Amino acid sequence: MNKFIISAFISALILGSTSVFASGNVESALTPIRAQDLLNIMSCKDKKAEDQIKDRIDGTKVSCGEVTKKTESAVNANAKLAK
Repeated sequence: MNKFIISAFISALILGSTSVFASGNVESALTPIRAQDLLNIMSCKDKKAEDQIKDRIDGTKVSCGEVTKKTESAVNANAKLAK
């Protein structure tokens, strides 16, 4: 009987935690940013707007100006929430 209670408790815990993990960014106040854009932002951190980088996901050349312009609103919104 104890094994059944313990296994039921563990099953409820696992099922509950997986639904929380699967919800992702739905309940978060942060503006979502694609992983591809986040990697490009990190690559452009110390570069000028005219500089080009190789995209980490699909290998195309993108300019840092395009990357920052594309993600500027989401980054600014998230920075305001972090304060």
